[in-house]
Formats: sequence, structure tokens, C-alpha cells
Amino acid sequence: MNVKNRKCIRKLSWRSLWASRKRNIIAIIAIALTALLFTSLFTIVMSINSSYEMYTFRQVGGYCHGTFKEVTEEQIENISAHSNVKAAGKRITIGYMNSGIFAKTPAEVSFMDDNCTEWSFAEPTTGHAPQGRKEITMDTHALKLLGVEPEVGAEIELTYTVGALSEIPYEKTDTFTLAGWWEYDDISPVHYINISEEYAKEMETEAISKGLDPFRIDLNVMMASSMNIRGQMEQVDLDLGYAWDKTDEGELVRIGVNWGYTSSQLGESMDATTLIAILTFLALVIFTGYLIIYNIFQISVTGDIRFYGLLKTIGVTPRQLKRIIRQQALFLCIVGIPADYYWDMCRCNSDASRNGTNHFWCRRFHRQHFTVDFLCVCSVCANYSFAVLLPSG
Repeated sequence: MNVKNRKCIRKLSWRSLWASRKRNIIAIIAIALTALLFTSLFTIVMSINSSYEMYTFRQVGGYCHGTFKEVTEEQIENISAHSNVKAAGKRITIGYMNSGIFAKTPAEVSFMDDNCTEWSFAEPTTGHAPQGRKEITMDTHALKLLGVEPEVGAEIELTYTVGALSEIPYEKTDTFTLAGWWEYDDISPVHYINISEEYAKEMETEAISKGLDPFRIDLNVMMASSMNIRGQMEQVDLDLGYAWDKTDEGELVRIGVNWGYTSSQLGESMDATTLIAILTFLALVIFTGYLIIYNIFQISVTGDIRFYGLLKTIGVTPRQLKRIIRQQALFLCIVGIPADYYWDMCRCNSDASRNGTNHFWCRRFHRQHFTVDFLCVCSVCANYSFAVLLPSG
């Protein structure tokens, strides 16, 4: 007798599950805990990597992917419009302070647009970005060194050196109005002192009249991904007819890559040995998960061996038995894996709330969810493979 009715097969599968519901509940919990185990493993590794990257970003002074150095306004428009560039931020450096109270940690006087301010950890937590001609923002430690109490509207007399170190600069003393400030980071390489674009343009005209070159403009960028940042930026230069090296032909647009991104470092230094090591680790994790869930199902199915034998006696084919077990395996996965997924979603939402809605943290939040999706797929594949292999024995 060959039963071809799919509805009958589904009913047999469901009623078999229901008859052993206590055992299956334990199996569901075991699957959820196994998925949680590997999710936690990947999340811990990624969290360690994120902490390392963040520490490096703070040392570097920002987390943009890279910088196109000493660009013109025309080049800024062309680079910003390139498909590989997802976001861009302009910075005009007009001068610096590296002596006296700023001898230990120098200060850079510059204009930053909104993107550049965010990526450089220089967003005012109190007040606002410079808008008026002589408005200024800086960190709390710079205010302390200048002897100024953090108060919006406070007057600050600032003496700084106009121009670049390679030129013959001159000193300029001006009075500014404090528009905002942020907490100082002890490992920051410089004090960022931000001014308005209007004041930067005005000072550039004055500097040129005194024989100095136009102020340096850098374009910080976020690329399509953090993998192979240098390659992506070089491709932008190539597409636009620029050169990143003096030996090449074309307009010179030098490139600087943020070395804080471990994925970019890994991509640039990837060789056969590193690739084999990564693939071996992933294969080991997947195989370990497969074995754990395989044993879970083996324990679950062993108790039903006699039942399956009776089904074969009455004429159920091996293909139909496979379908029964496959449906049971998929049902347990459908219940067990989303339970772990929901728990991880709640935990990641809690982490994201503690870290705010900053773009940097949101990126890591989504990366953790990708890990959960990856593990869920691996778990389903493992269960499916087991469901197919078991009846053939």
C-alpha cells in the first residue's frame, strides 16, 4: 500500500509531534539554547572588535572611512556625487595652537560641516554648532585651559597661528562667542576648536593677501562598506581622473584611510593562510552546531523508531517517512530558533538604547542581527540535513 495523500502525511506528522509534546518541548528549548550559545559567541567576538575599533577611532580623532586630502570645491562636488561615496563631510583648517597651554595636546582651529563634526566626536552636547560669524565650539578641557567657564554666550579671546606649518604663518588674536561644547576625551589626539564657515572664508582672504596659500580643505567620506576602503577610494580617483600618487598622471588627490577599521585592515592584508583560517573557524562552528542539534533530534526520534517501523509495515514509503520527519524537524526549528532570535532582538535593542542612536552604534546593532540570521540559517540547514539522512539508515 502506497499512501500518496500529502494531507494524511501532514496529519501523521502533527499527531506524532502532539503525542510526544513533552519531549518535543524539551527539544525546542534545547534548539533555542543552542542557537543562543552560538549567537552569544559571535556577539562577544563582535563586541570585542567594536570596542577595539572605537578605542582606535578615539585615538585617530574620528570614525570616517577615509579622507581625500587637500581638495578643491570642484573636486568636493565630483567626489561627493560618486556612487561609491555614501556620505561626505568637509573640513577647512585655518590654523593651530601648539605652544603654551596647548603644548601637551595641540589645538586645531577649523570649520567642520555637520557630517564631519559627527564623525570627529565634536558634536556639542550643550549649545549648538557655530552659526554666527564669530561663534565657536570646543571641548571642556580646552575651555578649562583658556580659563573660561562653560556657558553659552561667554566671550573667548583666542590667539592662534594662521596657516600651515610648512608656510610662514602669522599670529591672529580674535574674540569669539561660545556657542557650545562637549566633554573632552583623554585619548583624543588634538583639541578641535570649530568656527563658522563664514569666518573661515574671511580669514582665508586675509591670509592670501598676506602671501599665504589658500587654506587646506579635506573631505572625509563614508564609503559603501568598511571592506577594502583604500581600494574603493582609489577607484573613485580613477573614475574621476585623479591621482593619489605624485608619480601618476592627473590631478593629485591624496588618500588617507582610517586604520581603525579592522575589516579594512583584514581586507588589505588578506592572504591564503588568513582566508583558510577564517573558513576553517566558520566550518568548525557550523559543524559543532550541526552535531549538537543532530544529537538533539536523534534523542527525540529514537523513541519513535517503533512507530516508524509500524508505518513502514503498513506500506508508508521511505520518501513519505522522510517527509514526516522533515516536517517535524522544520516545525521544531520554526518554534525554537525564533525564540532565540526574539531574545537577541530585545537584548540588542537594549544595548542600542544605552548607546544612543548614533550612526556608529546603529551599524553594529544591524551587524549583530546579521549574525543571528546567519546562525538561524545554519541551524535550519543542519536540521534539514539530519531529517533527510535519518530515514535512509
